[in-house]
Amino acid sequence: MIVREESLVIRNVICVEEIIPHEEWYLPALSLRRNLVNKDIYYTSPVVFKAEEMKNEPAFGKYSYYIGLNTEVEIDDDAEFKQLEYLEISPAIYVRCAEIDELEEAYALLRNYAQENDFMIEEPFYHVCFDAFDRVIMNIYARVKEG
Repeated sequence: MIVREESLVIRNVICVEEIIPHEEWYLPALSLRRNLVNKDIYYTSPVVFKAEEMKNEPAFGKYSYYIGLNTEVEIDDDAEFKQLEYLEISPAIYVRCAEIDELEEAYALLRNYAQENDFMIEEPFYHVCFDAFDRVIMNIYARVKEG
């Protein structure tokens, strides 16, 4: 795995936040992609998510999912999701992770690269999910703190 210095910006983003068991991290991502598509609205980015640990519930996390759309949409005040003008992870470093079981190695790589280059990075990391030949490949992004 190679660490790269590159930002990520996605426009017209829908964001959904859920508290779920860690082993079910992929279910909201699948639902988000399936439920937003119609003839006028379609997604323009992969699903991006971050997971925040919960202090008293180690088996659960607060997951935030993001996906870019081709246009802004009208959202009711009581909707289960919100729209952001954009999601910007910048400045950032990232690493491509071809296997889900390599995530801890990817996190360590980002932390080590940041330390070696005198970067301060923010956690939790962002996971950008790509479907490739019936597998999920992820780019793991860490936002670099400026200053």
